[in-house]
Amino acid sequence: MRVIIASEMPALPESLTLHHDEIVLRDWREDDAPALEPVCGDVDVCRFTSVPWTYSPQDARGWIRRIQRARSTGTGLALAITRAGQNQALGNVNLVRFSEDGRQAALGYWLVPAAREQGLAVTAARMLSSWGFEQMALARIELAILPDNTASHHVALRLGATREGVRPDSHKAAGRTWDMVIYALHGPPLPAQRSAALS
Repeated sequence: MRVIIASEMPALPESLTLHHDEIVLRDWREDDAPALEPVCGDVDVCRFTSVPWTYSPQDARGWIRRIQRARSTGTGLALAITRAGQNQALGNVNLVRFSEDGRQAALGYWLVPAAREQGLAVTAARMLSSWGFEQMALARIELAILPDNTASHHVALRLGATREGVRPDSHKAAGRTWDMVIYALHGPPLPAQRSAALS
């Protein structure tokens, strides 16, 4: 899928902070670099993301700069997952792979090991996907999950995503292709006026 931002779709914001109860999603900053150390080398994170396999402050800052550039070019929106009143980044949630018409995107996330199994992934994913539906008028947000990734299947189901089936050879990583189970979240229908403008 060729990735562009359609003219009808709002540009990605230069800065974004989302709040819900005790969870805050905010922009990544270069001083967040140490937060990547626990996931560098984590096969479940690094295999399908650009997070460095080996940690160094320089490489971690480079990763943060790359996701900042992705936002500025309209190809990705990544936010750090934090707890309210705490500065430490506990993970990442993002929207990427926007469709040509700007109506579809893919959702991804990861958490440091100490923050897993606490409901943070579900809350963060719901916050960003809700923002995408409301502010970007997305119609469909896709989650691609390895068949044996039980935790992520639970996240998708708790989000209310619909399981659409297995997509063979969906992703390329580690020198091979991977089948993925595809889930989808669907946004509300567009108002008639905006729907006509997009057609």
